[in-house]
Amino acid sequence: MKPPLEKLHAEHSIYEVVRGHPGFEDFNIETIIKTGPKRTTAIAQLSGAKVVIKHYLHSEARNQVLRAQKELDALSKRMCAAPYRINECVAAFPELGIIALSFVPGLRLDDAIRRADLKQRSALIELSGGWLRAYTEFRTEVSPSFSPGWWIRKRSETDISTLSATDQELFNLVLKSLRERAPSLRGSSVIKAAVHGDYVSINAHYHEGTLYGVDVQGEAWRPIVDDVAKFLVWTQTQTPLEPSVATVEMVYRAGVAEPDFTAFLASGVLPEGEIPSLLPFFIGLQMLERIVTYQRDPLALSRLHQMATRFLAEGRHGM
Repeated sequence: MKPPLEKLHAEHSIYEVVRGHPGFEDFNIETIIKTGPKRTTAIAQLSGAKVVIKHYLHSEARNQVLRAQKELDALSKRMCAAPYRINECVAAFPELGIIALSFVPGLRLDDAIRRADLKQRSALIELSGGWLRAYTEFRTEVSPSFSPGWWIRKRSETDISTLSATDQELFNLVLKSLRERAPSLRGSSVIKAAVHGDYVSINAHYHEGTLYGVDVQGEAWRPIVDDVAKFLVWTQTQTPLEPSVATVEMVYRAGVAEPDFTAFLASGVLPEGEIPSLLPFFIGLQMLERIVTYQRDPLALSRLHQMATRFLAEGRHGM
């Protein structure tokens, strides 16, 4: 089967950009993984090594390559051995908008989770929490006065006019729940760090006991709890724990299956004080975002509705 036309165009574009450029004398694209208006991702051979090529296509491509290179170089000193690793920067060509990253082995984490029994799944999810802890623990700061209103205002500005009436109702119910939680959170301390920013199971690979985080961008400081919430909401809606795997009565915390919730936090990625307070709030924020971004993923959207219904019920009765 021939590759789609857009992938052929993307491949041709990369070859045109690198033609005659130092460092690409021995270069061959094996396959185009992903194309889009802002980035092409490919697997290639570069100077005898298998690499992942990212070709940025927007006006800030040069700066994005430089930011990613700086972040990866900082992380590679700390995350270069089992069980927590990253795909390292092999070469950077900011003038071309291209960065070459080491190819990582193994299964994508979401596929590994789908294949796992309950014990294996919990181990994978705890390992995932440990990876985020390792990523963030050497660059943290305490923000002494959390402002939930800022986050609520940001989400309330979301245009939901094109959503179905059911989705709009759910969005507004979750938003109302967050507003009700806000007074008890105002002024709390929160741990911020240089986070991954899009840490979900499709952005990690698992191989022989080691977790490789991928798609690392530039340094971005945010509450760690936001990355934790993103991972948990994604897991609950994309690779949920099925009753047949759980083998026990299903219990949920903040809408997340309790075994997954407990396993991720067993890694020590969050301080104990943030778990019953800030984490449910950020899970709610992530659900608001996913109501919009899941519009083309009906299965995930259906799971999100189920999750949000449980979340709202827990909010009324306490976690």
